Amino acid sequence: MRRFLTPLIVCASLALSAQIPEPTRIAVFSMRDFIGNSVKARKVYAELEVLQKQLMDKLQAKQAEGQKLNQQLQSTSISDEGKVQIQKQLRDLEFEFKKLQEDAQADSQKVQQKVMKALNDLADPVVKALATEQKLQLILSAENSPIVWAQENWATAFTLEVAKRLDAADGAAPAAKPAEKKPAPAKKP
Repeated sequence: MRRFLTPLIVCASLALSAQIPEPTRIAVFSMRDFIGNSVKARKVYAELEVLQKQLMDKLQAKQAEGQKLNQQLQSTSISDEGKVQIQKQLRDLEFEFKKLQEDAQADSQKVQQKVMKALNDLADPVVKALATEQKLQLILSAENSPIVWAQENWATAFTLEVAKRLDAADGAAPAAKPAEKKPAPAKKP
């Protein structure tokens, strides 16, 4: 009887283990960390930073021009006719400044969309390959997800691996590791 019972118990335990579903495998992907840890992604993102700096410089130059005209307007040595001329220049400058702001915002949005598409195109094949390799069912975006808390090493490991593999595919130099956070010293009572 014992001979029949042992195989029966083994079969029953195998049947039960087959019914228990595997735990869901999830990863988190952070575009910000991807850009910060991938040489190739940083190069793509640099285009946006350069454009934003150029646009900011143009806006600041217009502001400085307006401040200079305001200072001239406050001068006591200027004639009434000169003041009228400067006020006209200030109105024109204000119009130019608003137009420049609108154009800068539109240009920045276009380049941002282009850069984000390029970054997604870079990351996507590596993310998919790594997700398949790690048998993941779900990848959350760190920037757009409702995650309240995640263990930091776990939350960044997937993104760091994507960045590492992307750069390794092209033989790029590895990105500098982000500075480790040191705990604050304990306060003495």
